[in-house]
Amino acid sequence: MVRSKSEAMLADMYYDLGIPYRYEAELRLNSGKKVYPDFTIFDVTRLREIYHEHMGLLDDEEYRLHNLRKIAEYRKNGIFAGKNLFITHESSGCPLNIREIEKCVRWLLDM
Repeated sequence: MVRSKSEAMLADMYYDLGIPYRYEAELRLNSGKKVYPDFTIFDVTRLREIYHEHMGLLDDEEYRLHNLRKIAEYRKNGIFAGKNLFITHESSGCPLNIREIEKCVRWLLDM
């Protein structure tokens, strides 16, 4: 079970690619704060976890600010976009493109 159609598409993509993942698994930051990344994927080649945040409601200002703060919190804890954090997004004017996301995931995981 996921919260949105887009997250269902992302989960299906990970499943179809054979990429192990957990949905909204608890992540405890250095400060002790708990966050729940949309997906935690496992890079079997490098034996590492990569967190995937999908920002699906960027038209909503409150949602957007909450997520920007979350990304800043990740950085404070050594979780960086392009290293161990994968960020995708969509809005009314910029719909989810699962084919492009799949290309990015394949590149990120050397598939």
